[in-house]
Amino acid sequence: MTNAQNYTRDAGARVGDYFTATCRQFTSEYEALEGQLFIGGQGFTVTIMKEHFEPALGNLSDNLYLQYGYGAHIGLRRTDHYQVFNRTYRLDDETISPLLGVDGLIGIEYRFPEFPFLIGFDFKPYFEFSTLQIFSIYLQSFGMSIKYRF
Repeated sequence: MTNAQNYTRDAGARVGDYFTATCRQFTSEYEALEGQLFIGGQGFTVTIMKEHFEPALGNLSDNLYLQYGYGAHIGLRRTDHYQVFNRTYRLDDETISPLLGVDGLIGIEYRFPEFPFLIGFDFKPYFEFSTLQIFSIYLQSFGMSIKYRF
């Protein structure tokens, strides 16, 4: 990461299946911790990711990186039903459901050398436990990130 001397943090947004605010702190030249906050869908989710970076094209581009990582999330959702396998059960009143999950991440990121911005494209699958569905696997989370480096 040739630009590691120029910045240690970035913040921005990930758009795709959801709009998510993100903030990332680099812990070394090729590793970072990222916090993500999603508010919507009758609740919120907070995610912490450990991310690793490698030059994507070797010496052909100093600004393109392969990004991969893992993490976990917690959150709350308001609901009036829950699902077990493919059956839906309605509740008399709305309730708050806690959720807990494990996340993965793989993507590619381009850091503009002339400007303090970056753009990334990623795939972020997760596995989740909750009282809404007991457990679920979500494989449709593709997104694009735009972040400001500082």
